[in-house]
Amino acid sequence: MPVRRPSMWVPALLIVAALPGCAGNGPELQSLNLQPSGQNAPTVAALPGGEASAGKVVPGVTGSATEIYSRLARGAMSCWFATGGPLKKDYIFHATADAPSRGGKAEIVIHERDPTQPNPRGPKAYLVGIEPTGEASATLTVENRKMTDAYASAMTNDISRWAKGTDGCAATSSVPGWIPAPPETANADQPAKKTKSQKAKVKAAQAKPAQQP
Repeated sequence: MPVRRPSMWVPALLIVAALPGCAGNGPELQSLNLQPSGQNAPTVAALPGGEASAGKVVPGVTGSATEIYSRLARGAMSCWFATGGPLKKDYIFHATADAPSRGGKAEIVIHERDPTQPNPRGPKAYLVGIEPTGEASATLTVENRKMTDAYASAMTNDISRWAKGTDGCAATSSVPGWIPAPPETANADQPAKKTKSQKAKVKAAQAKPAQQP
């Protein structure tokens, strides 16, 4: 009775399955749209650049990856990093984004400001990942690294509003100092700049010899 030898195809298939995607063949794992079976199931995403993230998915976002990135970047610069904004002094905004023709995958990173270094971008404090899932849809994830819980919560609330199409800064907030101060208030502590005519008058007064009694 002939003895059947074990097939060599099974180990070969296992080896191929264990290899990372080669030359773009086959779907990448992070592109699979898996729905968690329970409400408390953790959400894990991959940020642009291949950096693993244990961040949470922001639900209800609308638009393409490029559109969402544009709204978030505009909101962050208009509110968080505006004059008198809550992050203006101690943090730095940095972002990278693919062209729309390449899907528009984007990453926004809020760095701690490190004035002791030539490049003041310090440790990453808050991360935002935008992963396209179609021509007009994307997955949005956020991850808090070093922000206080209060600031991280306020940032996530802003991001959720902007990603759903609502512009503008938060009208109210329970976080002290989160609402950007009006420009006139933010500049109140700075000495007013003298105009050219005022400077000329000061120079003339200083150059004029004092009259003898």
